[in-house]
Amino acid sequence: MAEKYSPMMMQYLKIKEENKDSIVLFRLGDFYELFFDDAILCSKLLSLALTGKNAGVKERVPMCGMPFHSAKQYIQKLVDEGYKVAIVEQLSDPGLKGIVKRGVVQIVTPGTIMEGDFNEKMNHYIGALGVYDFNYVLAIGDITTGSMQVMTLDKNEKMLRTQIEMLDLKEILVQDETLHFDVFTSLYTHHDYKDAFKTLLENITDLKQIQTCSLLLNYLLETQKRELSHIQKVEEIRHDDYMSMDGYTKKSLELVSSNEHEQYGTLLWLLDHTKTAMGGRLLRNWINSPLVNQDKIEERLNIVELFSNNFIERETIKEMCQEIYDLEKLAARIAFGNVNARDLKWIASSLKIIPELKYQLLAFNHPYTNHLASQLVDLNHLVNAIDEAINDDPPLAIKEGGIIKDGYNADLDELRYIKSHGKKWLSDYEQQQRELTGIKGLKVGYNRVFGYYIEITKSYLSQVKDEFEYTRKQSLSNAERFITPTLKDMESKILSASEKSISLEYELFTQLRNYIKQDVHLIQDVAKIVAEVDAYQSLANVSSNNGYVRPVFNHEHRLEITNGRHGVIEAVISRSKYVPNSIVLEKKAPVLMITGPNMGGKSTYMRQIALSVVMAQIGCFVPADSANMPIFDAIFTRIGASDDLISGQSTFMVEMVEANNALRYATEDSLILFDEIGRGTATFDGMAIAQSMLTYIKEHVHALTLFSTHYHELTTMPGIRNVHASADIDGDDLVFLYHIKEGPSEKSYGINVAKLAHLPNEVISNAEAVLEDLETNGAKQVQRSVATQKEMIVKESEVEKALTKVDPMTLSPIEALSLLIELKKLMK
Repeated sequence: MAEKYSPMMMQYLKIKEENKDSIVLFRLGDFYELFFDDAILCSKLLSLALTGKNAGVKERVPMCGMPFHSAKQYIQKLVDEGYKVAIVEQLSDPGLKGIVKRGVVQIVTPGTIMEGDFNEKMNHYIGALGVYDFNYVLAIGDITTGSMQVMTLDKNEKMLRTQIEMLDLKEILVQDETLHFDVFTSLYTHHDYKDAFKTLLENITDLKQIQTCSLLLNYLLETQKRELSHIQKVEEIRHDDYMSMDGYTKKSLELVSSNEHEQYGTLLWLLDHTKTAMGGRLLRNWINSPLVNQDKIEERLNIVELFSNNFIERETIKEMCQEIYDLEKLAARIAFGNVNARDLKWIASSLKIIPELKYQLLAFNHPYTNHLASQLVDLNHLVNAIDEAINDDPPLAIKEGGIIKDGYNADLDELRYIKSHGKKWLSDYEQQQRELTGIKGLKVGYNRVFGYYIEITKSYLSQVKDEFEYTRKQSLSNAERFITPTLKDMESKILSASEKSISLEYELFTQLRNYIKQDVHLIQDVAKIVAEVDAYQSLANVSSNNGYVRPVFNHEHRLEITNGRHGVIEAVISRSKYVPNSIVLEKKAPVLMITGPNMGGKSTYMRQIALSVVMAQIGCFVPADSANMPIFDAIFTRIGASDDLISGQSTFMVEMVEANNALRYATEDSLILFDEIGRGTATFDGMAIAQSMLTYIKEHVHALTLFSTHYHELTTMPGIRNVHASADIDGDDLVFLYHIKEGPSEKSYGINVAKLAHLPNEVISNAEAVLEDLETNGAKQVQRSVATQKEMIVKESEVEKALTKVDPMTLSPIEALSLLIELKKLMK
């Protein structure tokens, strides 16, 4: 006969069977327990003690556990490792007859965790992917803020991957299980569109987008097991509204993340002086998605200019923003049901600032700021409700009392009166019993197991008399504990009052939370305007403090920046040390060829122009004396060298793939930056590819293009404008001037750079001889040149050996002349 598990373990196994892909945390009293394989895995992963449990069978079941009050940190670690966690709670009173009812109340996944960094300036996105015949549809949501967007993408798997990486999706749901992306951490079957989503999807008309959004919304509802009233209407991201930049471009320009995966040294690092987390998230999104609509860009620039020109008002707004907590996430917590009393006080203190912020915006008396102010609705009714109910410094726990103010609820005040006077009664009763018994050391105490008691040490037990009506309750090693009818009666009143008051406080807190929940979307609307104002003040602050200039836009495909600077590098080394450079690039000669030495500033020059374009189209002033530019629909780059080892692509292959994106997708309204195209193959191959690309861009693409190269032969191409990064030779030293001058460079200074790197003298001398022979006789004479060079090196080595034995400070004039004659003979 097969062994049968205990009823509790059968309950666990049934829940585990329904959640096979999750680690199940099973609530038992004050602990979450894990069993079987989950216990073995988590004991190692979380450093928990692995034990066993008797479960009605011969073998003990593997088990480990964690206190429920400290489970958040363990859940976070499991989710960070990519696991899904099903949280099982007790759904009935343990005191009732029969087994306690239990069920899954939430499934925490990498994309749905609510307990992350509260003031994080990044979105925590989960995505859903719809795969169709000619395109992909990608829906993304952030459950911590309630935001949701959807976009349609060309059916290009590599571009899809870069989009997913750029969004930093924590989890993605797919309909087509044949797709295999490393970033896909969860597969989920599509569910039908539900009526519950009609309001959220009312702005979306495309059926494919509706289906993909439905997939994501169903997943959120089924994992979170609750109403998610903070989810906002889905917004369609139309790529025609934003400048296109693929993942390569964003990485090479270091917009929000450096090559070392840090924020320091990025454009975001330069521009982010926001004072709220929601403002920081918005600015990050602006940088990732510059605008292409001139009216919208000019509107942002108008507000930035207004803030820049009004220092006192801007500083006042900045100080106000600093007092506002993350209302987006606080609103989400209200709807989600995990808000605490301190969160409510943060909401109230933040909403108190809103009328002041509105007044300050109206003080500008400008149509744009007036429009922003009009959207800051009055939520004082929420502030008053919170301040009337919640103590000024409430505890974090919401089920242990101490959160509701005295005078807020009459029933609660009465229960508290019993509790507080009960304590005084106990103190008086203790003194009364001491006088009655004559035992000065008598104590009245309390513990959770035995309740209230009278404690008398054993040395005084002889003084206890029958008329005292003491009944023995507990024996200790050195004392006895008693109860009396009077104390027992008061115990019942006090404990009942304490339990009832805590229960009532939680009930009142829940009522308040539900009252605020009705206006969650109003809080979210206010949060959006605060984020926008904060982003504007940040851009104005950077623009004003660094002497940036407002860009002007034209429709003649003319890019003209006077004394432009790389804002990030300038901020690191100081403006006084940075060498500014200008650019003029127009349709009749759309390609600018840049030559000059390595480390001479060519790549920096190209990047600073691209960053100025990005800054202008997000609505920020730019680091220059003046800037007149077209509005670009896309930026394509190929800057720097790197292998793609995962996909097995060499540096040259990566270079060709990135260049191909530009040649295929760029338009005449795009900006192309190519740095050293053709380096990864033979010289003539590389030169041929580079020249052919330039010809194709001139004849077919017509995009404004910056092309840096060491192939000096390309500088003679017709229709190409040449500039070079200047440098000087001071003796044997190469001095970089970092100034871009007209015309091609006379040489590349490669050997001079090698000297700066302190290559061995023999290598440098050999290279100089080979270069001289190549320049004189051409490539066919290389072998003879190398042989001749080796002979020269041997002689040079003999001279060097002789010199190493000489101390010139000890030589007389005659000895020095004699040594010079001998060295001269060695050179022949």
